[in-house]
Amino acid sequence: MGSCGLKNIMIWIRIWIRLLCGPKRAGVSRRLVIEGAQRNTLEVYQGYTEQPVRCICEIEDGNAEAKIVETIMPHGYVEMEGKFKPRKGKALVTFGRSQYIRKDLARRFVLRPDGGCPFIHDESAVDGEVYPLAQTWTVNLNRRFYETFEQIDESTVDGFRTFKECMTKLFSSSEVDKYPIRCYKMRKEQVNPELVFVGPRDLMAVFLQDSDVQTYFSISANRHGFKSWSIPKGKWFPRTKNFSWGDDMQEEVVLFTREGNSSMTVMVSRQQFMVEKQLGVKV
Repeated sequence: MGSCGLKNIMIWIRIWIRLLCGPKRAGVSRRLVIEGAQRNTLEVYQGYTEQPVRCICEIEDGNAEAKIVETIMPHGYVEMEGKFKPRKGKALVTFGRSQYIRKDLARRFVLRPDGGCPFIHDESAVDGEVYPLAQTWTVNLNRRFYETFEQIDESTVDGFRTFKECMTKLFSSSEVDKYPIRCYKMRKEQVNPELVFVGPRDLMAVFLQDSDVQTYFSISANRHGFKSWSIPKGKWFPRTKNFSWGDDMQEEVVLFTREGNSSMTVMVSRQQFMVEKQLGVKV
């Protein structure tokens, strides 16, 4: 085994032990991380608030065909890709706010020889420079979801139409008619007190190369992006999620902690972050 492979295994073991048994921030000073960010001229905020809206597609037919789901970001990168088997309690979800992707970034998806991409609604945007996008991922519709979200009228949700069209392409019009798209809003505004870091992509990349910063966020970073580690509640083994740097070195990005079934460090563009979140007080 090469030195790089051994190093990655040691990182995995160290993060796993800390996530399972140790303190959330591993004893790394909060002030140390803030000062490191500010030295790189990043902005630091004390948490954020949100009350998100979601569009849900729950195909309850257990005999429905499994589908490949791509979580395509507005900047053209695929955040996640995996097989999705429809059943009751397991759904596809997207943001309630409309999203778009530039046509030049969408070209590699919509011009595929196998029929294009169901998550980009290219039929409705012949003119203009962008296509409507449904950034889609999976969700468990369990008791916790229904305690957190309440159903709302889909006519008040501007991302509903695009998501419905995309789900019709992914499944069929008959399946979507039988199991209609539903929309939900978080019942109460949620406050996340964890630090939020904002700045251009190139400076954020430099900030994340520091080993103490990586330990604080439970990530492993390199020049291509970073891998974020977390352990879902009730589980023993960590899961990871990859975040790749975009080509635009000056793109404003936001690094923050997402709380849910697990606590995970994530990164999105500032534009996407501000669609449904409000930054806290600047540190």
